[in-house]
Amino acid sequence: MYPLTASYYDAKQKVWSGPQYKDLYSPNITLGEVICDALARNPQKIIQIDDATGEKLRCNQLLHYAKALARNLLNLGLKPDDVISLYANNWTHVATLMLACLLCGTPVNSLFPGFDRDTLALIYNLTKPKIIFCELENCKIAQEVNSQLNLNAQIFVLNGNGVVPDGVSHIRDLLEFENVDKGDCYRFPCHELHGDDTALILCSSGTTGTPKGVLCSHRALLNEHVLLTLKADSVIFGFSTLYWASGVFGLMACLINACLRIITSQPFTCDYFLDLAQRYRITPFLVGTNQMAQLSMYEDVAKMQKCFESVDTMLVGGSKIPLAVQEKTRSILSCNAQRPGFAIAYGMSEIVDLVSCNIGYVSEYRQGSEGKLVGNKKVRIINKGSQPVGPLEHGEICVLNPYPWRGYLNNEKATSKALVDNWLHTGDVGFFDADGFLHICSRNIEVFKSNNFQIYPSLIEDVIYRKPGIAEVCVFGITDFVASNLTACAVVRLANGVGSTLTAEHIDHHVQNCMSSVYHLNGGVYFVDKIPKTGSGKMQRSKVLEIVMQMKERK
Repeated sequence: MYPLTASYYDAKQKVWSGPQYKDLYSPNITLGEVICDALARNPQKIIQIDDATGEKLRCNQLLHYAKALARNLLNLGLKPDDVISLYANNWTHVATLMLACLLCGTPVNSLFPGFDRDTLALIYNLTKPKIIFCELENCKIAQEVNSQLNLNAQIFVLNGNGVVPDGVSHIRDLLEFENVDKGDCYRFPCHELHGDDTALILCSSGTTGTPKGVLCSHRALLNEHVLLTLKADSVIFGFSTLYWASGVFGLMACLINACLRIITSQPFTCDYFLDLAQRYRITPFLVGTNQMAQLSMYEDVAKMQKCFESVDTMLVGGSKIPLAVQEKTRSILSCNAQRPGFAIAYGMSEIVDLVSCNIGYVSEYRQGSEGKLVGNKKVRIINKGSQPVGPLEHGEICVLNPYPWRGYLNNEKATSKALVDNWLHTGDVGFFDADGFLHICSRNIEVFKSNNFQIYPSLIEDVIYRKPGIAEVCVFGITDFVASNLTACAVVRLANGVGSTLTAEHIDHHVQNCMSSVYHLNGGVYFVDKIPKTGSGKMQRSKVLEIVMQMKERK
């Protein structure tokens, strides 16, 4: 049998390969068909518990609701080439909606529920959703953007029992359909699709700094290698909504394998996380880098070890994980060496999977690395001349996935730039060591992550430029132990009366008033004489960061 992770090096081709597995599913089958079969075989098993509301769903209930919702959506005119927008937290019927849309063959594009109007408009202008599912808290924004872009999308809310706004309906109105359980012979549109058709659309920065819609296929999701230690009795948990790939992976693992999944719409705190882990006997959970950093600083180690007794795998990803966090986390979990424990995941939305995983006990672990390759992945490192290089040589990481990728939604230019001869150019710089462990060094692109969110500097810069008195502005990330990066900006003031009176507080408040908290300048505002640029006039963000760090040292 092949190991869970491995890196086999072909010195002639200068290509590393992971373990080679046969696909578990036919290339013609879709997620909806597989999930319905899994739920039907486990009718009385509880598949989901919402900790925030106490609601539970058995497999047969989820299947009933999803079929009813799918029939009602089809009656509303939904077609496979449409797009459904999910703009909400992890409410009870998010899973119902996802399965219903899989049955309809219509991809869902899930967004962070805290996105502001400008960000939502930017994405909706790309995806043009036919139907929008949101929550009461952000329904007004969804309505405003729907009207602004003339989408004429129908809007439904997923939470609350009270009165909904005018022109909006509730998902509960779509959860019943006459004799739906007796109509098992009904042929949903998913039966006419292929495994390489689009199942859902993830948001990603791709290889440039603007949001893109990653088209994710049924076959790639059915054959991903993320939760490597998943078992039939696993209890899955993660705070991520379906905006993040980790949230999607957790949901799909739950549905495909009929495993229990714990959800909550409550925010992360260390104490709440520990309470959930202990009460529900969570086995694998997916956690962001910033959350892991907070947990590593939790003072009561004995309490953590007690709460994590049931945990077999703690899968962490999203950005580079500081060595101090790795060391502390492995120390916390060392009380039980007979489990995989702390696992570092390196993956890409574009391949709908991990590239590598650094996981102990059941595979090989090396601190400071991103581990060895997962099943069916091929990787090569290329230099600036696009030539492949060997072990210990740095370059851009390129990935070959066995499943066809249809690229970014309505963005052929970005797709052709990211995918060259079927190799995905990740924009990450790294190398393989002599033993085949992958090491990530840096990003080639301007986008950075803060608290596990992709931060697009140009979006914030556009907002700051609206403030009178601004001559130039450059947004960048300052490395932070917990957040990965803190969003900061350097500003050149205009040489006039307005510019001379401009303060950091003015700019900070301007951004807070115009953008959601995701984009707030928690790293500070710094005034500089000029922004360093290349010969072609492009801002050199790394040099701006150097200037700012020198300013901070002189304080």
